[in-house]
Amino acid sequence: MRRVVGAVLSVLSVLVLAGCGVRPTGVVAAGDPASGLTKGLRLYFVSESGRLEGAPRPGQEIREPAHVIKLLMSPSDSEKRSGLTTLVSGGTWEVTGAGDRLTVRVPDRVLDPASVQDRNLAGQLVCSLARARSVLDESGRTRPDDVRVTVVFAAGGGELGPHVCSDFLT
Repeated sequence: MRRVVGAVLSVLSVLVLAGCGVRPTGVVAAGDPASGLTKGLRLYFVSESGRLEGAPRPGQEIREPAHVIKLLMSPSDSEKRSGLTTLVSGGTWEVTGAGDRLTVRVPDRVLDPASVQDRNLAGQLVCSLARARSVLDESGRTRPDDVRVTVVFAAGGGELGPHVCSDFLT
């Protein structure tokens, strides 16, 4: 009896291991692979939960990274309805640098490294400027996290950075 049960189990095992009837296929073309980065300008605002959130601006033209400062000062109606706000406000903002190194000077603010608000302000600037620099690279080789941004608070001379955007999105 044991031999019969053993034989039956062996036959069942072979049948199960033989497959479920699906035949192998060759390579199936399915188009381009998915990519992790979206195209176009993205501005970063502060959400109701106090975290940075990217907002796409499809078709938004910019000539230089400094142009995003003006865009950050006034979120769109859609962004406002989504609960996004900005910490970037009036004053004379200065963005200098080239390539993958930028410096932005924040007017009339004193840096408080422990302040969540100052960190979010710096994150808005770093992420939005890095994305703008990436968009402006006609070769398409500059990724936003290749761009390092230093934020200098004019009042008090405090400085954050250089940082990449991912430093603020964790």
